[in-house]
Amino acid sequence: MKQTWLYQNPENKSLILFMLGWGATPNAVQHLPFPAGYDVLCCYDHRSLTPLKAADFARYERICLFAWSFGVWVAEQSCQELPLYRAIAINGTPYPASAQYGLRLKVLQRTIRSVATLGGNAFKDESTPEKYAPAGDFEEPTAQQQVEELDFLAEACQTLPEQPHLPWHRAYIATRDEIFPPDRMRAYWGERGQDFESYHFPFYTPEIVLGEL
Repeated sequence: MKQTWLYQNPENKSLILFMLGWGATPNAVQHLPFPAGYDVLCCYDHRSLTPLKAADFARYERICLFAWSFGVWVAEQSCQELPLYRAIAINGTPYPASAQYGLRLKVLQRTIRSVATLGGNAFKDESTPEKYAPAGDFEEPTAQQQVEELDFLAEACQTLPEQPHLPWHRAYIATRDEIFPPDRMRAYWGERGQDFESYHFPFYTPEIVLGEL
């Protein structure tokens, strides 16, 4: 798992932590107008899991976690030690390979084969590029890296022991999500779920991040 700081100032006492989804880089969020006083850390490229240690974040008085897509499950594996002020799930659940709360396993397997054969990110609909973040400063993963990441996630989320659930405060559910079915996310999140008009890529709606700080 890669960790990249978008902003870091030793005087800041608050942290925005992004646990990004499969195939994503900090390009997905670097366009957001982050407020002053916050450091911003992105975790991505989940070909392995890296538990985040509380001691490494001890200087922060406030840690706001935003976990997107597969990043919701990764956060449950990696953020157990952190004293979270806010934990916000976006277009995902802690059960990404569940027929009840997540993706169908066949979809994951088909996606792996598609990326291996065709390249690119098969979770993106290139005919509607307005759904996705603009190009940024970070190199996008190769097709092989995407296959390795999704292969790892598909296996790990079914075989690793379940972790205690994080204290999720809210879950945003895009009404047009074509990756994680909205009805399945609503079934898991219940009253914590909040619909918003968007697709699987959510960060053209900055208030779902900025409004939670």
